[in-house]
Amino acid sequence: MNASSISRTVLITGCSTGIGRATALYLQKRGWHVLPTARSAKDLQSLREAGFDPIELDLCDSDSIKACAREALQRCDGNLGALVNNAGYGQPGALEDLNRAQMLTQFEVNVFGLLELTNAVLPSMIDAGAGRVVHLSSVVGRVALPFMGIYSSTKF
Repeated sequence: MNASSISRTVLITGCSTGIGRATALYLQKRGWHVLPTARSAKDLQSLREAGFDPIELDLCDSDSIKACAREALQRCDGNLGALVNNAGYGQPGALEDLNRAQMLTQFEVNVFGLLELTNAVLPSMIDAGAGRVVHLSSVVGRVALPFMGIYSSTKF
């Protein structure tokens, strides 16, 4: 596959604020067709106001993940050039103070949901013979901070 036939469509998770939103804006300015995601109606509207056509995504919900993947692949005719797994959040607290539900949610968002989305779009990249998957992490995955142990474990 030559460089000119590689898709310049990118699906980016977690574009409400921060690194995800900055990445979406950066790639859009460089000619990429950016498919940003967010969970809340307010954040989706903010992305629309910034000139995007965002896709709703809740990484704790398999139906939402599947719908996002279907929508993204439909918008690029099955030729997704890249997936940037940026979404995540930090659950602060001493490990002994976090309950199982809090720990599961941390892993659902930062690990399991992102991997499920990757699994949903990867076959199209394999079929196309091209594509990139980028997982953003954190230095906290290597150097844990006090009261961020569960977050650190999802970023390692």
